[in-house]
Amino acid sequence: MRRYFAPVLACFVVLATLAALPVAGHGNHLTADAQVVDDHVVVERSFILQDGYAVVHIDKGGQMGKAIGHAALKAGPDENYEIDVDQEFLSQIDGVAKVWVALHRTDGDGEFEPNQDTALTGIQGRVAGSVIPIYVSEDGNVNVVARDFGSQRIDDASVTVRRAESNRSGFVAVADENGTVLGSAPVSAGANENVSVPLAASFYESMARNESAQLTATVYRDDGDGEFDASADRPVTVGGTPVASEFEVTKVANASRTTSIVVTATGTTAPAPTTTSSGGSTAAGSGGSETGSGEAGGALGFGAVAAGVALVAALAVLGVRQRD
Repeated sequence: MRRYFAPVLACFVVLATLAALPVAGHGNHLTADAQVVDDHVVVERSFILQDGYAVVHIDKGGQMGKAIGHAALKAGPDENYEIDVDQEFLSQIDGVAKVWVALHRTDGDGEFEPNQDTALTGIQGRVAGSVIPIYVSEDGNVNVVARDFGSQRIDDASVTVRRAESNRSGFVAVADENGTVLGSAPVSAGANENVSVPLAASFYESMARNESAQLTATVYRDDGDGEFDASADRPVTVGGTPVASEFEVTKVANASRTTSIVVTATGTTAPAPTTTSSGGSTAAGSGGSETGSGEAGGALGFGAVAAGVALVAALAVLGVRQRD
């Protein structure tokens, strides 16, 4: 048995190394937030394990109703994309409505058919998507995308908001978990991509190396003076919910260097096309976004399990060789 000690030790070293690495686990999931809709809904990010679709559905008493827009997706990650929404449906909405934005499989014929291309679930067995409030407007779209698949790495007092779309000039402001505004940047009417927002130097300096913080990017209206003032300029809201995106930042020495790896989850299923939302939802009248994302919570644990399976397999092989 002594001659197998080195290979077994090597397996344990690999396992320990994998457990120490930052791992991003991805099953089928999609995230979107409250937004003003003229002709499209914006998805912040999605991950799909097979080719399929991102689909917007009418909410019908807490269930997915009629599909009113879709976009084809290739297997893997995607972010910051639009789904065109049926104009006839939008014309029937007066003010705020609730919609599902969910991932669907494809039967391979190149045409989206709700009865055949059914909704997908995530690792936790919930519909892979989000339920969000929208405000229908003929004046243009308003949305913001700051969330990414991992933490945004920063090495100076600024962050990047991936997208800030507005139907008139205004601002995107970034605040901390307490709601204190740390910085803002102007945005023009239309889609503004990769908006750099300076942060308060005191906030950045207060962070330790490798420390993370949760921030929120919110779209604000300009009160007309061209200067951002959190006490005078008002956030754009949908049914009382700000048009905002929560994201994480991590202070590092060099933001251009990355060390994370991705573990892809398998074993998702396709449920019936009409699915009820269960657990973890906000009250129907709150105007907040309700999420059934199916994201891989505890991705590090998933990575460790995968590494453990590999270790067990290696030990099994060694055991067979020993018996031989």
